[in-house]
Amino acid sequence: MARVVARKHIINFMNNHSNYREGLKAWLSIVESSTWKKPQDIVNTFGFKAVDLLGKKDTKPSTKSSERVVIDIKGNHIRVIAKYQFHPTIKKSKLYLKWIGTHAEYDKLKKTKSQYDIDMFN
Repeated sequence: MARVVARKHIINFMNNHSNYREGLKAWLSIVESSTWKKPQDIVNTFGFKAVDLLGKKDTKPSTKSSERVVIDIKGNHIRVIAKYQFHPTIKKSKLYLKWIGTHAEYDKLKKTKSQYDIDMFN
């Protein structure tokens, strides 16, 4: 099973943006019923058009993968950035919520490559 860490921020977002509530509820339900062992499993769950595995911020060999995923929700109106962590031996995974916002807000993040290290909830 997958667990969303900082789930309360999604609830707060739903409360402030009621037009996205049903889409976010559906997304949470799918995540929390999923069993992922690797990043590609997230892609397989939501489809390659709705998921972007971020990888590395730059091409330097010393730079580690960001271990982050961007997921489009509600027809690409909302984007969620989360750091993933897998525990295959106990069949659990975690998504640490790092950012949630609209597609337009995400595009602004992308221009500065902030999607690799933003953490709006810490």
